[in-house]
Order: sequence, then structure tokens, then C-alpha cells
Amino acid sequence: MADETPQPPSRSQADKDKSKQQSRPVTGQKPKSAGGASKSQRSSNGSGKAPTNPRKAAQAQAAKKASGPPKKGGNRPSGRPAPRDRRSPTALLTWGAVALVLIIVVVLVVIKATGGNSTVPNGPTAFTPAPASVVQDVTNIPASVYNTVGINSPVTSVTPPTLIKGQTPLTYDGKPGVFYLGGEYCPYCAAERWPLIAALSRFGTFSSLGEMESSGQDVYANTQTFTFVKAKFESPYVTFRPVEHFSNVPAASGSGYTVLTPLTAEEVALVNKYSTATYLGSSAQPGAIPFIDYGNKALSSGASYSPSILSGFSREQIAGGLSDPTNPVTQTIVATANYITATICATTGQQPGSVCTSKGVTDASKAMGLSS
Repeated sequence: MADETPQPPSRSQADKDKSKQQSRPVTGQKPKSAGGASKSQRSSNGSGKAPTNPRKAAQAQAAKKASGPPKKGGNRPSGRPAPRDRRSPTALLTWGAVALVLIIVVVLVVIKATGGNSTVPNGPTAFTPAPASVVQDVTNIPASVYNTVGINSPVTSVTPPTLIKGQTPLTYDGKPGVFYLGGEYCPYCAAERWPLIAALSRFGTFSSLGEMESSGQDVYANTQTFTFVKAKFESPYVTFRPVEHFSNVPAASGSGYTVLTPLTAEEVALVNKYSTATYLGSSAQPGAIPFIDYGNKALSSGASYSPSILSGFSREQIAGGLSDPTNPVTQTIVATANYITATICATTGQQPGSVCTSKGVTDASKAMGLSS
């Protein structure tokens, strides 16, 4: 590669506006084309039988008593005993015990059949750990790939985070904070998680990443990605606080998606303040997801690139290509990750030095105006 510092890819204002609109409203509503009215509910006033007339009931009871007990045999054929009007308590207990045993057997069979499954309940959706090989590929992209790709993505436009000034630094646990708000159903969140995980992994270590795909009822259906719902991130430099607000399971009402993780009052205030045109520009959609706050130093709203670049690829294919700097998908993810890394370095005092002074990151820092 030439020693000359690569310049940021040429993008028109229309390209930037289009990229900024790659988002979903935080309400978690489905696209109108995928929506549908919920089924109507039927009302009921009990058993559905007509109410009994008290006077007629009393008269009928009196007539029954006056007629005396019924004669033996009645109209039944000779030699056949009359059926009992009631079952014996012993029989009821016997059948009840049999039914209970059958239920227990069925439950044990179900537990045995699903016991080897790696999924565990997690609210309205199920959590499946991401394959170790996939996590290894996305969290350990070679430094040579970062430096070779730099900020160049020939096949699609990449938009870096938007810098903001004069704000009180966002910190968690005494360290610079990165706050993420997204939803599992959201295809733009699906795309953004790839470079976000890659970039943060240069500052620390992820565990408990889950595998996920975006909604099959949205645009860029079933985009392969991860979920942060159980993720843990350890770093001496930065604290990552992700919130997957919505699942990818449609709500029972038929409108939108089920809430997975509620926002705290502090998080609501953060989003209400910074996910606005005041800080993101007139082309932004207030409250859109994914929304990322990098220490109150820079913001991202919507995907940094179009999820279409990931369409048709499995999670394993995307991750497996991240060691190839000539792969178009890799170029898009790595260029975005270099921009994110440069942004985080601006909040950590350029630490760790081995990352923040690398060529790919310094190219991104210069292109964003973070350094000269």
C-alpha cells in the first residue's frame, strides 16, 4: 500500500442523507406493508344457556316429588340393568390418577427432547450463543486487514459518526461510555452490530454474544447478525452499555414487536436529548435505531452503511471473510470499524496506543477531523 494517507470516499450530501435514514423508529413498529389488524375478540356472558324461570322451576320440582320414585325397570328392556346416574368416587379418582401420570410422562419426554438444545428462555424470544468460531472471526480481525482497508469501501457508502462539541463526557464506572440502543428485529441494527463488535474488541473482550437475525417481515429480511441482550464486555479503557429494546418477535396485538429490555430513566433522557436534529442534523430521524452515543463525543443514528451488502450471506460466510481485505463485505465492515475505533480513541486519550496509532485508525481520525 502507498504511504500516502487515503482520503475518505467521495460522497454527495444525498448519499450522507440516505445513509442517515437507514434506521427504524424506536417505537418498534413494523413497516406498513407488513402490518395487519389484530383479530377481533368475541364476547361471552357465561355458558350461553337461557336463564331459568324461578316459578316454573319450582312447579316442576313439586310435580316430580308428587309422582314418587320411578318404577324399577321402567321402559328399559328386561334383563338389562339400568345405568348408574353417577360415577363412583373410586372410579373418578382412578381416572384422575391415570391422567396425572400421563401428563407427567409427556412433560418428561418434552424436557428430555429439548434438554440438549443450547437455547434458554429469555423473555419473548430465545437466546442462542453465537458459535465460537464466528465470535473469534469478528473479534480478532488481523491488524493488517484494518490497515489495508483503511476507510475505503468501493462498493457502498460508509458514513462515520457525527462529532458533537461542548458536552459533558458520558462515563460509566469511571470510564468513557459507549451507549447503544437497538432492536433485534431491526435490519439496520443488524448491519451496525458487525463493525461495532469488531471495533470494541480492539479495546476489550466480549462474552455471551448471541446469534440473531433481523425480522423476516422487514426490509433486508433475515439479515444475519448478533444480539447484545446477554452480552458482557470487559475493558480497562471503555465501558459498553447496550440495550436491545425490542425483540424480533411480533407483538400479540399484531402491531410492532415485543419489548425485550426496558430503558431506564437515565437512558430515556439521553436518547431524548441527543437523538435529535439538533445534534444529528436535519436529515436524521429523531429517536431512530440503532442509536449510539460515543462518550458524548460523537453520535450515530441509523446504520453506517446499507444492510443490502450483507443480503444472501450466512453469519459464517460474513465472519469467515473478515480476514480477506479484498472481500467487499469485509471492506465495508472494516472501514466502518476503523471510523468507530477512531471515535472511541478520541474518548480514551488515544489508548491503547497500539490501536489508536495504527494506520487504519489514524486515516479515519484525519478524515473525520479528529486529528490533523
